[in-house]
Amino acid sequence: MLSSIFLLALSLRSVVAHYVVDPSFKLDVHSHVVPYIWRTALIEAGYPVKNGVLYTDGFPVSNWTLDGHIAAMDTLGVNYSTLSVSAPGVNFLAHDPCAAAELAREVNLLMYNYTQTYPERLGAMCLLPLPDVDSALAEIEYCLDVLNFDGVGMYSNFNGTYLGDAALNPVFELLNNRSATVFVHPAAPSCAGAAIGYPDPMSEYPFESVRAMENMLLTGQRANYSEINIIFPHGGGAMPYLGTRIAGMASLSFLGGLSVADSLKQFKNYIFDTASSTTVMQLLAMNNFGGVEKIVVGTDYPYVPLTQASPQLAAIQTNGNYTDAQMALINNQNALSVFPGVATKLGFAISS
Repeated sequence: MLSSIFLLALSLRSVVAHYVVDPSFKLDVHSHVVPYIWRTALIEAGYPVKNGVLYTDGFPVSNWTLDGHIAAMDTLGVNYSTLSVSAPGVNFLAHDPCAAAELAREVNLLMYNYTQTYPERLGAMCLLPLPDVDSALAEIEYCLDVLNFDGVGMYSNFNGTYLGDAALNPVFELLNNRSATVFVHPAAPSCAGAAIGYPDPMSEYPFESVRAMENMLLTGQRANYSEINIIFPHGGGAMPYLGTRIAGMASLSFLGGLSVADSLKQFKNYIFDTASSTTVMQLLAMNNFGGVEKIVVGTDYPYVPLTQASPQLAAIQTNGNYTDAQMALINNQNALSVFPGVATKLGFAISS
């Protein structure tokens, strides 16, 4: 029954609005802020600082300013960015839910101020103080109803609580009721040593996205809350390569006996961004997996430097062998279909 409901939802969602907007208009769903208060909280929590540089998940935290962000968008030809906070968010304060909620609120208010300074260039994705569910529910309502954020930011796991865990069902129910759009950034896995001493973003992040999608499949969470639009970055991590394997395993009786076709449809309904995923092989994998209609622009600024992000964006059309019409989907139409509030804010009319 659940699979039938999920397939019906997919068929209804396949009919999406198209907006009157310049095909070259780029909407970046994956860019980050690094507010001073967040950086300070990380240092106070014991994250290492080496030669004046802060590290999280074994990777240097970039310097960031609001004016620098806008300048980078101009350099990259990005017209609008949705801001979010990279891992670990406020997961490191899970032992102190009050502190986590307070920091999340402060960062969300800062992101709101950024969007008000540049209302036609910036939107924001709500930072949640999970795994504290009650605080997260309050923050979602505040960010979406009061601050009018574009969507909600989540992580593959919150201090070891993975997407798919039943403890998160109230959050998914609220988001599902609102048909909200969620951006899921990978976080370091809860098992120490998985990255064998190398930075987690190098190889663990792509597999973290897979773990989250796999867990949501096997627990039924995604099928139960299929009205949420969910974006995974970095080309969906390793999912285009492992989706068929996971779906095949999930069809075995001891894992639930799920339909291979239904599992693959579920995976293919996720939206993948192009951050660090613009080679011929990566774009071909995304094309063959979910199709061009499920690809959106992501830069991962400022964690991916402009010297890499700029040629990556420029290479998408050639490497993907995309037509101009397909590039319009990737540049803006696919994203606007799950961020209709952005289209309204920017005055984009629905094409007749």
